[in-house]
Amino acid sequence: MASAKIAFLMLSDDPARVMPGMVMARRLKENRNAEVRVLFFGPSVRLASSGALDDAVNGLVESGIKPASCTALVDQFGLQKEYAERPIELLAAGAEVESWALNGYTVLSF
Repeated sequence: MASAKIAFLMLSDDPARVMPGMVMARRLKENRNAEVRVLFFGPSVRLASSGALDDAVNGLVESGIKPASCTALVDQFGLQKEYAERPIELLAAGAEVESWALNGYTVLSF
């Protein structure tokens, strides 16, 4: 049986909106063996650098998910130092989202 491919696009800067998506991403990976991607984009790039999501980010990493943030926004917001301290990959968001479309991922946004 094929596993689901689900991409979580984190957009909000409100932890109450982002956390449910992060919990769902981890549970889908651990309980359903889904192929999961997590990308912070827009305002959530600042949130991910703030420390407010560190426990949840570490939980994703422990479950085998490599969370990522948009490198252009990290640069634009001057958050390189904050990201150097976190296990969040930096990548080109446009190329990542295009890859999801080309590879059949269902995208959920939070």
